[in-house]
Amino acid sequence: MQYVALTHRQYAAVVVIDVDRRGVDGGAVEDIHPQAYRSVSKLAGVGAGPAWIGVNPTNGKAQMIWLIDPVHADGSGDSANMRLLKATGRTLGAALGGDPAFAHNLSRSPLYTGADPTAYRWHCQHHRVDRLADLIEEVRAMTGKTTPTAAEAPRQKFSSGRELLEAVKARRAEAEAFKAMADDLDGQLPSAEAMDSDRIDGVKVLWITEGRAARDETAFRYALATAHRLRAAGKRMSDAAIIDAYERAYAVAQAVGADGRIEDLPSMRDRQTMARRVRGYVISGKTSHGVAGGPAAAGTATSRERKALATMGRKGGKKAAQRWQDDPDGDYAKSERKRLEKANRQRSFATDENRGRVLAYIASERREGRDPSTREVAESLGLSVRRVQQLRKLLGMSVRRGRPGKSATP
Repeated sequence: MQYVALTHRQYAAVVVIDVDRRGVDGGAVEDIHPQAYRSVSKLAGVGAGPAWIGVNPTNGKAQMIWLIDPVHADGSGDSANMRLLKATGRTLGAALGGDPAFAHNLSRSPLYTGADPTAYRWHCQHHRVDRLADLIEEVRAMTGKTTPTAAEAPRQKFSSGRELLEAVKARRAEAEAFKAMADDLDGQLPSAEAMDSDRIDGVKVLWITEGRAARDETAFRYALATAHRLRAAGKRMSDAAIIDAYERAYAVAQAVGADGRIEDLPSMRDRQTMARRVRGYVISGKTSHGVAGGPAAAGTATSRERKALATMGRKGGKKAAQRWQDDPDGDYAKSERKRLEKANRQRSFATDENRGRVLAYIASERREGRDPSTREVAESLGLSVRRVQQLRKLLGMSVRRGRPGKSATP
């Protein structure tokens, strides 16, 4: 496997840092970004360097892995050691220029032995197991940063609820102006796809050797990119759309890089499994909806401020209810009833649509001899587990919580 899950919300034995700064091509440790190379050299000099360093051979980006004493958490995923792990990851990331949006769901595997030409080149540095407390203190000593105290934490103070509301409105206006500026700049710049010489008919073709294309890898990545685009556009990630993208990319790779090989597409069953896997990757991916470095990044509301906003919202709701009660046949009450009726109709339509989707999906799987679990249905259709449970009950179907993929029972 080229991508693996190295950590779990209740257990971790490694720290993974994704260095997203570009270096140069080649795949050697010296090819990573110069500042990241100097920082990791300093860490190695004090005995706190990573155990593994993986380098992207095409652009010098890297992932670094530290072996640590295992940390555990309860079912909620929270514990003092898990919080220390997150703090260590943030401190290491700041020192090395790590990607703050790295989700840690999947990481590159240092044990991958496949033929992907873009696979990371891994370099083992040592087999030492570090203690988290020692590791974070070494990094802080290297960067000159001391352990933060509660008194140093920045706090926002507002003298009144009105001042808080005005501050929130100002930040929202700044964010909208910043987004408009970014969108305008984005429209003026050429896209990376237009400048990529390996992109043929919109498909990024990967190569094993000169003249020999990596057909399956090319097709899978194009299908994954297509699913991301569909979700970003608010469209349905259907099996047919994902499989069509896979087959199109495979055909392009076959046409330009067959190297004497005959077309060898996977079976339709395997392609359907691939489509479900792609949809699961896209749905489970955690993305940041903000723009790094935007004007509102340093001025988010605290929990106390959010509670203040919620309280004012409840007071507004009480006032609206009083208006409705005082004049039930007035213009305000009539307009609100129309809005509620419209919302209820839309909710009813959405329920009918999702009920049909769940029924069609389960029927399709049962024709193949499988009885999908509720979690598998939820991941495949982009719904919550609780919502799928409700829909299965409405359809009179049993709710399975077991492992997916077992044969259906009569």
